[in-house]
Amino acid sequence: MRAADKVLNRSVLNEAVVEHWQAKAADRRTIFFCATVDHADAVAEAFRTAGVTAETISGEMLSRTRADLIARFDRGEVQVLTNCMVLTEGFDSQPVGCIGILRPMLHKGTLIQAVGRGLHRVDPACFPGIVKTDCVVLDCAGAALRHGSFEQEITLDGDDPEPGQALWKLCPSCEAELPLGASVCDFFGHVFTRQRAEARLLTAFDMMQIDLLERSPFAWCDLHGDGQAMMASGFNGWAGVFHDGALWHTLGQPRGRAIRPLAIGTRVQALAAADDFLRATETGTASIKSRRWLTDPATMKQIDLLQRAGPETNGLDFSLSNYAANCHLNFRRSLGAITAAVLGRTERPAA
Repeated sequence: MRAADKVLNRSVLNEAVVEHWQAKAADRRTIFFCATVDHADAVAEAFRTAGVTAETISGEMLSRTRADLIARFDRGEVQVLTNCMVLTEGFDSQPVGCIGILRPMLHKGTLIQAVGRGLHRVDPACFPGIVKTDCVVLDCAGAALRHGSFEQEITLDGDDPEPGQALWKLCPSCEAELPLGASVCDFFGHVFTRQRAEARLLTAFDMMQIDLLERSPFAWCDLHGDGQAMMASGFNGWAGVFHDGALWHTLGQPRGRAIRPLAIGTRVQALAAADDFLRATETGTASIKSRRWLTDPATMKQIDLLQRAGPETNGLDFSLSNYAANCHLNFRRSLGAITAAVLGRTERPAA
């Protein structure tokens, strides 16, 4: 890392990092992973020079000082945190919307840990007004070139390394470490030549889409028939996902307690949050028992309650199942709170 510091810790490079960040993630709270503490200090200073609130967090800090700095970052008083491998594990700041890689990542696991700091879901109850649907990763050290995508297991061009073979190679001109598949050295321009095997024609390619609704152990009721409002009920509470025209909102209510906002974001984020909530709220057999209600018709009491719910139930098919009736009743009882939670936010703050 000291050698990397000599290469990467230069004012012109640090200023370029700030420029790229301003172009792609200026509205996001950001963590930068640097080669050394001196490098982290220099990057933070470059951001402050550009008028951005930035601080360095290091392992030498007192625990109380570090906790205070993280609290200020969570509140938005500090927008950029730089560090030297202090925040890779065990650090959870939900508003983080950008991760900057400014140091070599020799192991793919380290890179995944670093990027994972920006993948935490935002709890609307803890950070009201903050919506995060994605995370920007600024890789300024070639980590993605070295390790490939996080899901990558194989390549299609026959360049997979043999067992025990290094995942990188040395440039004969400058001895820089480069990804095994690199054709040109980015530092000195050396061009690698190789004999390629006969090209293989790709004749078939299968893609798989995971449907979270089908994989959930809980049955989901489409309340309006258009997929814009869905609810699942158990014995100990219910969860619902609702679309406001732009974003998806997840709400949950444990039995006997108030409705809780769980997530705001994409459809996948909303469904995942709802499923997590139900799995934590219900017992292991609750989903199996609740699915039995799917084959039982609604009771006379349920139908009577739905008929008295008002004009909102006009057109509702009263031959619905016991389970669907339970979901509709939960929805009608909580309609005011649901509407306020979903439509009460008219702006979409930056992550």
